Amino acid sequence: MGRGGRWLLVKRVEDEVMKVGLIIPRDTPPSGGNARSAERVAEALNRSGVTADVVWFRGSLPRYDVYHAWNATRVGATLLAEGVDPARIMVTWTGTDIGQDWARDPRGWEQRLRRIPAHVVFTADARQTLLAEAPDWADRLSVIAPSVDLSVFRPEGPTLATPHPLVLVAGGVRPVKQTGWAIELVECWRRVSAADAHLVVAGPIRDPEEGRRVERLAADRPWVHLVGDQDSAMMPRWYRTADVVLNSSAVEGVSNALMEAMACGALVVAHNIPGNRALVEDGVTGRLFDNTAQFGDIMDDVQAHPVRARTFRAAARASMRAHREVHHEADRYARIYRSLVGESTHTLRPDISERRPMGADGAL
Repeated sequence: MGRGGRWLLVKRVEDEVMKVGLIIPRDTPPSGGNARSAERVAEALNRSGVTADVVWFRGSLPRYDVYHAWNATRVGATLLAEGVDPARIMVTWTGTDIGQDWARDPRGWEQRLRRIPAHVVFTADARQTLLAEAPDWADRLSVIAPSVDLSVFRPEGPTLATPHPLVLVAGGVRPVKQTGWAIELVECWRRVSAADAHLVVAGPIRDPEEGRRVERLAADRPWVHLVGDQDSAMMPRWYRTADVVLNSSAVEGVSNALMEAMACGALVVAHNIPGNRALVEDGVTGRLFDNTAQFGDIMDDVQAHPVRARTFRAAARASMRAHREVHHEADRYARIYRSLVGESTHTLRPDISERRPMGADGAL
């Protein structure tokens, strides 16, 4: 597909299988959030009769009925620049899309992406953030909460032989994940409580400079273990093994790692930001913290009250079972795809419905 050129899209015959390309940024590793989300949705779509491919955006693309950009600012804008028909594009806004790119230049991104008729966010809060600067998008902006494969991520299964207490951070090392702060959090708790806690960081280095900084911090702390990228079969074992799964991110959409951990019955302790509040109800399905002192208090409480911790774990798994089934997510995306293919005016009735899991302020 040449830059500035146009793609010729033939009208789909009614009985032809709809073909959808889920397009992710070219530098996303297979374990990255965009890749895992797109793979999860594609598998469910293919089971439902929609032909769906996951494609790393590295230049020319096959022809699809719908181009689903699994990142608004990097993929959606590039599809437009490459000449893909905007009426056949939909975008899913990730946490960094909204918390970083949109936050820095909302008017600019509204102008760049306004020709795209279908936009999806993960939570009602995210929808309101976009509508505050782009009120005209109300008819094109839907809330579809992400899901988790409950057959893979479950409490039953093997664990790993590790020291305890063990704190796990799951995800790539890049500035937005604040891995260095995670090390500081555990270090402060170790110092105050005298607990011989260990921290495992399971994920690839996504940002070289941040990776070097985290490696320097780990080098002086033998209780910090950088185990690198883990294949999908290993992550349930890590979640089941960890005493606590920690999220220290500055910004999240809705974290795949937290959903996976909760589905495995892990005890989640997460930074109190909107994306994490969409998943975790503090004191019911896990714990939320704002600062280092609160984190230490929570860790002390976890150690002192193991029965309460088990209650959080069970409630976390129940929340995922009640609200995060994969087929619900895929069905709602498929509805939007069909609207795009069938609409000549390129206008949609957005699906903004949501169920709040156990009192949290997140979407279904």
